[in-house]
Amino acid sequence: MRTPYHGTGEPFPLRSNVIFFHDWRYVHHGDTRWETKEGEALGLWSAKPIPALRWAGRSIPKGIRLKTIPAEKSEPMIVPDSTWEGVIFGPTVMRIDGRYRMWYETVPPEDLAGQNAGERNLLCYAESTDGMRWQKPSIGLVSHQGWEGNNIVYGGPLTPRWGYHGSSVFLDPGCPAEQRYKIIHLGFLTREDFEGFKAKTPDQVDPIGERSKRPCAVFGATSPDGVHWTPLAEPLVLQNSDTQNIAYYDEFLGKYVAYFRTWVMGRRSIGRAESSEFRRFPLPETLIWPGPAVGPSDLWYANGRTAYPGAGDYHLMFAKRWRVSEDRFYVHMATSPDGIIWGMTQNSQVLGPGEPNGWDAGGISVGCGMVELQGDRVGAPFVGFRVPHKYTRTVPLGCIAWASWQKERLVGLVAEEEGEFRTMYVNFSGDELHLNVRTAQVGEVRVEVLGRGGKPVDGRAMQDCDPINGDFLDRTVTWRKDPKIGHKSGEALAFHVKMSWAELYSMTFR
Repeated sequence: MRTPYHGTGEPFPLRSNVIFFHDWRYVHHGDTRWETKEGEALGLWSAKPIPALRWAGRSIPKGIRLKTIPAEKSEPMIVPDSTWEGVIFGPTVMRIDGRYRMWYETVPPEDLAGQNAGERNLLCYAESTDGMRWQKPSIGLVSHQGWEGNNIVYGGPLTPRWGYHGSSVFLDPGCPAEQRYKIIHLGFLTREDFEGFKAKTPDQVDPIGERSKRPCAVFGATSPDGVHWTPLAEPLVLQNSDTQNIAYYDEFLGKYVAYFRTWVMGRRSIGRAESSEFRRFPLPETLIWPGPAVGPSDLWYANGRTAYPGAGDYHLMFAKRWRVSEDRFYVHMATSPDGIIWGMTQNSQVLGPGEPNGWDAGGISVGCGMVELQGDRVGAPFVGFRVPHKYTRTVPLGCIAWASWQKERLVGLVAEEEGEFRTMYVNFSGDELHLNVRTAQVGEVRVEVLGRGGKPVDGRAMQDCDPINGDFLDRTVTWRKDPKIGHKSGEALAFHVKMSWAELYSMTFR
């Protein structure tokens, strides 16, 4: 899969009108230059004797690094307190019209002792007005042990043929209203069913399915309201992905994109596939596998893919690392400009297991979705387990809580002493620049506006900028008290930033 940014260059359009420093995408790497003592650059080739040259690199970023910010954990907000909730996991969260909506998966207690535990799971629904106090409404779609006043909306008796496991929900912005909600989940096939589907797409079959006694496939369903679901008749892909599968519609690519578990030389990894329709996906291509940056017993167990709220071009992945040597889960954050090329900072871990004997002591797993929360925070749902992954399980097990950060502060660009850089040239809308920034008492941040040829815009040079000192989620940059950037509408600009003892999280244009 080739990135849509392949071969592109400055200026870059800011699709969300903001620069988050999740990675280096908008930080210019600088330009090389060797010159004589008179300041002349001789070029790359010369047939004449070369005089002494000095290094004169331009716009080289210096004194800065990226720092991933660990999440803060809330107390559990969803616990397994109903008779059908044996093991809770795999939440999806959305905020729609001011209301928080959550779908989560549960293994019913009566299935735990059977040979096929985990194959006929239930999808349950909850909602909240504040994100902390949740109600499990009585849906009445299906009976569980004679009780219809439950919050089960899919799975179990509602998916009798294929079963249900490893699901997530997403909202499709461009489809008919009766299909605006979509589910992606794992299902289980008979050998006869597998061979029948394989005959239709013989070149799109996961090799694990060929040799598995119980082959699997990934299925889909659609709904007008997120409660009443209609399953698709055939699998999306014959892929063995027994984890939380996550999909979404990418408006930039004009494609449906899904993230699955893949297997590379027997090691759990994370893969991606895209399709022009929510009916058939190709086999996923592996994006992240347990390479030399992790330990010898580490595996990438699940993807936790989402995007920053209101900024779909800032893709996030909360990848779950299974450390087999201690049988516990840890979560690392990866970032991407397009959902195709991904990277992690050197200190990418954002969540770890809790204290011994605690509700999340055995490991944690981030689900699907990130939303704005009260108190200028953003959060993603995670599940904590009290026992290690392969420990003998008894019910109830699994609680859902928030992993949260201050608004926009997931990754910071840090200067521990003196640092500076310039951004790429970008196109944006608006005539003010707002920073999410924090400095030490002795620190400050200044911004210079650069026009064509790297020259400062008149009145917007570094010496014109009023220094910023303090802790601000939203601070307007001013130049001699004037907040206007001072450019023509549509003009591409770059920004030269000098910072000391400071952390810069975002640059937003309004």
